[in-house]
Amino acid sequence: MSPFPDDLPPLDCHAHIAPDVTPAQIGALQGAVVFAVTRTPAEAHRVGRRRDARLVWGSGVHPGVPEALDAFDRQLFRATLRNSCLIGEVGLDRRGNLERQRTVLAQILHAAQDEAVLLSLHSTGRTGPLLDLLTDQPHPGMILHWFLGNPPERQHAIDLGAYFSVNAAMPDDILTSLPLTRVLPETDFPASRRATGASRPGHVDRLEQRLAQLHGMTPEDVRRRFWQNLRELTTRTHVLDRLPDHVADWALEA
Repeated sequence: MSPFPDDLPPLDCHAHIAPDVTPAQIGALQGAVVFAVTRTPAEAHRVGRRRDARLVWGSGVHPGVPEALDAFDRQLFRATLRNSCLIGEVGLDRRGNLERQRTVLAQILHAAQDEAVLLSLHSTGRTGPLLDLLTDQPHPGMILHWFLGNPPERQHAIDLGAYFSVNAAMPDDILTSLPLTRVLPETDFPASRRATGASRPGHVDRLEQRLAQLHGMTPEDVRRRFWQNLRELTTRTHVLDRLPDHVADWALEA
């Protein structure tokens, strides 16, 4: 018999959590499973040895943070992948020099080649250049975070096999244009808390309710769909066995 309750916990595939988060603070997330992305190599180093039952920690180099780009080292980054099955937050951003960001991301994608990892990809203001790079260097674990590309760009991303982490601040036309089988939930906490309605990482109730209305489903069915999508993605990328045991079990049971 499963040791877990029938109800699947909330899932958040892109949020920011402090590297020194305490067990009591994790407990305040009300049982949510959170993919906790980092912004700098220093943050990624700090979380590298953490083993939290409901948190999946990422190794990130945020493209909009100049000090993160300055601190990026290809060999050190590759070494972090021994302890992490999530790369994030990485990508391209309208702030800063495009070529510099593209050079770093190309090296990250090269390091991810043949690795059992997921990639949480930022694209604010530079969706086209990001898709161009992903076309040249595709990876089966691509998750486009808060993707606001135009219709041709969305179709391009779908054709590349990407998944999409979405939140309650995104417009209906984008939410309905993405295949429900490729959608994962996010809060991007603490960004845009007022717009997303998320009071904490893992607080995806508003998103579940909106998608339920848009697709004629119940919020419970939407949550189950999220977990099924995670199972499909982590199975095809060989990441499932690298997830914390509880998280992998929930994905398998969805």
